[in-house]
Amino acid sequence: MARWLVLVMAVPLGAVAGIVTLLVTVAVTEHRILATVAGALALVLGTGALAWWAARGVRWRAGFAIGVTGLTFGLVAAAVGTLLYAPAPPYTAYPVPPGVQYWDLPTGSRIAYTKTEAPATARPTPVILVHGGPGAPDAPEPEPAASLAWAGFDVYAYHQLGAGLSGRLADASGYTVARHVEDLEAIRVTLGAERVVLIGASWGGQLIANYLAAHPTRVAKAVVSSPSGIWAPAFTDDERLTEAGRRDQEPIAASQPRLLLAYAVLQLVGPREARALLPDSTMDGVYESIVAGIDLRPGCATPASSTSDPVSHGPTGLGFWANAATVYDSQRIPDPRPRLRNVTAPVLVLRGECDYIAWAVTREYRDLLPGAVLLPIDGAGHNIALDQPQRYLQALLAFLLDKPLPSAPYTGAEPPW
Repeated sequence: MARWLVLVMAVPLGAVAGIVTLLVTVAVTEHRILATVAGALALVLGTGALAWWAARGVRWRAGFAIGVTGLTFGLVAAAVGTLLYAPAPPYTAYPVPPGVQYWDLPTGSRIAYTKTEAPATARPTPVILVHGGPGAPDAPEPEPAASLAWAGFDVYAYHQLGAGLSGRLADASGYTVARHVEDLEAIRVTLGAERVVLIGASWGGQLIANYLAAHPTRVAKAVVSSPSGIWAPAFTDDERLTEAGRRDQEPIAASQPRLLLAYAVLQLVGPREARALLPDSTMDGVYESIVAGIDLRPGCATPASSTSDPVSHGPTGLGFWANAATVYDSQRIPDPRPRLRNVTAPVLVLRGECDYIAWAVTREYRDLLPGAVLLPIDGAGHNIALDQPQRYLQALLAFLLDKPLPSAPYTGAEPPW
């Protein structure tokens, strides 16, 4: 009976041996084919040895051992082959816009950007647009750039490291919150500006908050739209999204087994090793398919008021490992909120009625930052600039030009809707 039990257990034990060997090998070599071969050998040898021992005294001992080993190898090979080597979902490269330029920053980052110049003498505080994701650059023509330029600002829209037309790191563990903050500070220094205006949405708001914590005197004003959490550990995954957002996004994530595998390997062995096993060419298309499937307005029954072609705002140039590794790091960084309590720079916080980010996440910006005011935007989801472009620009320009805001700042604890 003991031998028969070992024979049955040879299948899962052999599979575990193969998977562990694969992970250890990729951690040591960063070579996924070599790791796959090593894992396959460990599986075959482990399963075969157990099955051979368990089948002692059985007439067809060799046949039993070969059969059990073949079954285990076939099951694992089918799963691993599909996850690691099957064709990836289609990926849309970022179109090269006219006038794109590059900064080679002292941080080592090669950063792509476009500049929209003020038609007359520019104000001394340039505007830097900080996109979301992480790893999800804005459309080739960022929504507020032209309007801000006419208001007298030089506007710089840049692609963060690992996304769009900017450079990518060979070691994914280099994608950290601190690295993105350092790049943003290096951009300010490169521009020769004493202070800058920062405008960001989603993860861009989180990056701006961390930049404010590190360089509080270098920001003249900031605008954060639909911002993600200031400090990721402050909210659990269930607390971070609205109920409608969770209902929408959880099935999308669960439908992508490669995404689940990437996050599992990331937690087990780290970003560098996980990226070696699941490279950009495999995961960028997965990331794009997930972003394309997310409802940015969960709970809003009416269509967006914008007449823009939604296809032009589809995801392009996404960088999965810039996203995954930065999010991984954001769960491990020190809490920046104590330093933010002393930041006096004026901050405008915009919140859409149907944003999938939980209300408490947005409200923390207003409650924590002494110079922050919060404006709710009716009929908008996560992308306020697209859903309510006129109201977005009115609030943005009024705030930056020291004019009365289009509505009174919201001071309530509960959402106004």
